[in-house]
Amino acid sequence: MATRHRVYLVPGFFGFTQLGDAEAERIAYFQHVPELLQQRFKARNLDAEVHALASSPTSGLEARARTVLQEMAKTETEDGADIHLVGHSTGGLDARGVVSLRMASEAPAFVKRVRSVLTISTPHHGTPLASFFHQGDVGKTLLRYLWLFTFLALHRKAMPLRTAVLQALYRLVRLGEQAGVPPNLFNEIARLLADLSEGEREGLLRYFDQIGENQALIYDLTPGRVRTFNQDTPDREGIRYGSIITGAPPPTLLRRLSPRMLLPPDSLIYGIFSALYRMSTPLSPELHIPERTEEQTRALREAFGRKFEAWSDGIVPSRSQVWGRLIHVVASDHLDVMGHFDQPEQYISWFKSGSHFREEQFHEVWERVLDFMVGTPHA
Repeated sequence: MATRHRVYLVPGFFGFTQLGDAEAERIAYFQHVPELLQQRFKARNLDAEVHALASSPTSGLEARARTVLQEMAKTETEDGADIHLVGHSTGGLDARGVVSLRMASEAPAFVKRVRSVLTISTPHHGTPLASFFHQGDVGKTLLRYLWLFTFLALHRKAMPLRTAVLQALYRLVRLGEQAGVPPNLFNEIARLLADLSEGEREGLLRYFDQIGENQALIYDLTPGRVRTFNQDTPDREGIRYGSIITGAPPPTLLRRLSPRMLLPPDSLIYGIFSALYRMSTPLSPELHIPERTEEQTRALREAFGRKFEAWSDGIVPSRSQVWGRLIHVVASDHLDVMGHFDQPEQYISWFKSGSHFREEQFHEVWERVLDFMVGTPHA
């Protein structure tokens, strides 16, 4: 009897899989990923299911792991399928937590069938960006303002003003698209909010209420806290661990002044990316990175060059992402690998990073993911 496979995709910070119900307007975290994996499984004549899981948006790592277990239980059956966890960013730490010995007493029996844990762009040794936002509760304050803004924008009593403002914003977005301005995250947000159903409005309010209630994740991603997490979460015997490493070219003034980046939306987004890149401080002494193997160092140097230690994907220093077997290293910002890269119309970039990530690299990343889970086609 052929082995069945069940893949769970675990999202990163903010923990959503999609926002909005209407297919044309929804914002998907894993853009085109589940469909691509399903197609590639079918091409190899493998019986598989692919599920994207939601987790607690900004709660601490312990709470997020429990939420992931609960979400897995909704689709898991006693069919004996091999289970594979693929976590992006913080989702990689969630995946490791789910299979950890410290969670064993709470984990359902099916967790014993997990065969592989693959992490992508994951801060296995923390990110100084979290330290920046943790200092003085900067991050907590920003998240609370985000909750307050969302509450005021979506609350029923604010509906007339909200509708007028969002419709005006959406008209500006449409004018930009007609003028040939490439779509971006702002377009997706405007399209989603322009015509919310009552169910979508209530769902967004519930989601942002969770963000307003708990922001513990910021602290949990600081390098010191992740060191404690690693001590308490050793790899579990019988599970294969692997990682895919991402990194984008360090921002430069020359790149910012390129014709493409001078467009107002792209210029603003690249400015935000550049600021985040600097705050991720790849060379920070806060980062305590274990000694790499020669093979890992060679792979990083071949992808990013001699100064790879100074690379980040805009959120997580590249050298902080290594865990287990190094599967692949790719020039990519933090979100390109999730299907958010600069190749409209099918793909819409959330960052403007100058990574030059394209569909070819996207397919290669997820083919490597599949190889790690089930072996190469001729193995």
